[in-house]
Amino acid sequence: MGWEQAQGDFVESDVLEWVEGIWPRNKYRRKKSKPWGKQKVTAQIASIDGDFVKLVVLKASIVENVIGSELKPHKTGTTINKKKATLLRSNPERLQWSEEDVRAALLAQHSAIL
Repeated sequence: MGWEQAQGDFVESDVLEWVEGIWPRNKYRRKKSKPWGKQKVTAQIASIDGDFVKLVVLKASIVENVIGSELKPHKTGTTINKKKATLLRSNPERLQWSEEDVRAALLAQHSAIL
Protein backbone atom coordinates (compact mmCIF):
# COMPACT_ATOMS: atom_id res chain seq x y z
CA MET A 1 0.00 0.00 0.00
CA GLY A 2 1.31 3.37 -0.96
CA TRP A 3 0.15 6.89 -1.67
CA GLU A 4 -1.24 7.97 -5.04
CA GLN A 5 -2.55 11.28 -6.34
CA ALA A 6 -6.28 11.67 -5.55
CA GLN A 7 -8.47 12.29 -8.59
CA GLY A 8 -11.63 13.49 -6.84
CA ASP A 9 -13.48 10.19 -6.72
CA PHE A 10 -13.67 9.95 -2.95
CA VAL A 11 -15.20 7.06 -1.00
CA GLU A 12 -16.02 6.97 2.70
CA SER A 13 -13.07 5.63 4.73
CA ASP A 14 -10.46 6.84 2.20
CA VAL A 15 -7.37 8.22 3.93
CA LEU A 16 -6.09 11.49 2.43
CA GLU A 17 -2.95 13.53 3.05
CA TRP A 18 -2.44 17.13 1.98
CA VAL A 19 -0.60 20.35 2.88
CA GLU A 20 -2.66 23.44 3.71
CA GLY A 21 -1.91 26.96 4.84
CA ILE A 22 -2.44 28.24 8.37
CA TRP A 23 -4.04 31.68 8.19
CA PRO A 24 -4.42 34.33 10.90
CA ARG A 25 -7.88 35.13 12.17
CA ASN A 26 -9.20 38.05 10.17
CA LYS A 27 -9.94 40.71 12.78
CA TYR A 28 -10.73 44.05 11.21
CA ARG A 29 -7.72 44.06 8.90
CA ARG A 30 -7.89 46.21 5.85
CA LYS A 31 -4.91 44.78 4.04
CA LYS A 32 -4.71 41.25 2.66
CA SER A 33 -3.25 38.84 5.19
CA LYS A 34 -0.55 36.30 4.42
CA PRO A 35 -0.42 32.71 5.69
CA TRP A 36 1.52 32.12 8.91
CA GLY A 37 2.73 28.71 7.83
CA LYS A 38 1.74 25.32 6.47
CA GLN A 39 0.58 22.08 8.02
CA LYS A 40 0.51 18.54 6.67
CA VAL A 41 -2.79 16.85 7.48
CA THR A 42 -3.65 13.15 7.30
CA ALA A 43 -7.37 12.47 7.66
CA GLN A 44 -9.95 9.78 7.00
CA ILE A 45 -13.22 10.54 5.22
CA ALA A 46 -16.13 10.02 7.63
CA SER A 47 -18.93 11.04 5.28
CA ILE A 48 -19.61 12.72 1.95
CA ASP A 49 -22.57 15.07 1.63
CA GLY A 50 -22.87 16.56 -1.85
CA ASP A 51 -19.88 18.86 -2.40
CA PHE A 52 -18.74 18.65 1.22
CA VAL A 53 -16.51 16.03 2.83
CA LYS A 54 -16.39 15.41 6.58
CA LEU A 55 -12.92 14.26 7.68
CA VAL A 56 -11.54 12.93 10.95
CA VAL A 57 -7.96 14.11 11.54
CA LEU A 58 -5.54 11.23 12.10
CA LYS A 59 -2.34 13.29 12.16
CA ALA A 60 -1.34 16.91 11.64
CA SER A 61 2.09 18.52 11.84
CA ILE A 62 3.62 21.90 11.08
CA VAL A 63 5.67 21.85 7.88
CA GLU A 64 6.53 25.54 7.57
CA ASN A 65 6.45 28.37 10.11
CA VAL A 66 6.85 31.89 8.70
CA ILE A 67 6.06 33.99 11.78
CA GLY A 68 8.43 32.26 14.21
CA SER A 69 5.99 31.81 17.09
CA GLU A 70 4.31 28.50 17.88
CA LEU A 71 1.54 27.44 15.50
CA LYS A 72 -1.16 24.96 16.43
CA PRO A 73 -2.05 22.25 13.89
CA HIS A 74 -5.41 20.48 13.83
CA LYS A 75 -5.92 18.26 16.87
CA THR A 76 -5.95 14.51 16.31
CA GLY A 77 -9.47 13.12 16.40
CA THR A 78 -11.23 16.36 15.53
CA THR A 79 -13.71 16.51 12.66
CA ILE A 80 -13.22 19.06 9.90
CA ASN A 81 -15.43 19.90 6.92
CA LYS A 82 -13.94 20.69 3.54
CA LYS A 83 -15.39 21.31 0.14
CA LYS A 84 -14.21 18.79 -2.48
CA ALA A 85 -12.89 21.58 -4.70
CA THR A 86 -10.82 22.99 -1.81
CA LEU A 87 -9.33 19.59 -1.09
CA LEU A 88 -8.46 19.00 -4.75
CA ARG A 89 -6.72 22.41 -4.95
CA SER A 90 -4.22 21.26 -2.34
CA ASN A 91 -3.21 18.20 -4.43
CA PRO A 92 -4.15 15.49 -1.91
CA GLU A 93 -2.68 12.03 -1.91
CA ARG A 94 -4.84 8.98 -1.22
CA LEU A 95 -3.64 5.92 0.65
CA GLN A 96 -4.26 2.89 -1.55
CA TRP A 97 -6.51 0.20 -0.17
CA SER A 98 -5.16 -3.32 0.24
CA GLU A 99 -8.07 -4.40 -1.98
CA GLU A 100 -8.54 -1.73 -4.63
CA ASP A 101 -11.14 -3.86 -6.45
CA VAL A 102 -13.49 -3.49 -3.44
CA ARG A 103 -13.01 0.28 -3.57
CA ALA A 104 -13.76 0.26 -7.32
CA ALA A 105 -16.97 -1.68 -6.63
CA LEU A 106 -17.99 0.89 -3.99
CA LEU A 107 -17.35 3.70 -6.49
CA ALA A 108 -19.44 1.94 -9.14
CA GLN A 109 -22.24 1.37 -6.62
CA HIS A 110 -22.13 5.03 -5.54
CA SER A 111 -22.22 6.33 -9.13
CA ALA A 112 -25.15 4.01 -9.94
CA ILE A 113 -27.15 5.56 -7.08
CA LEU A 114 -26.57 9.07 -8.41
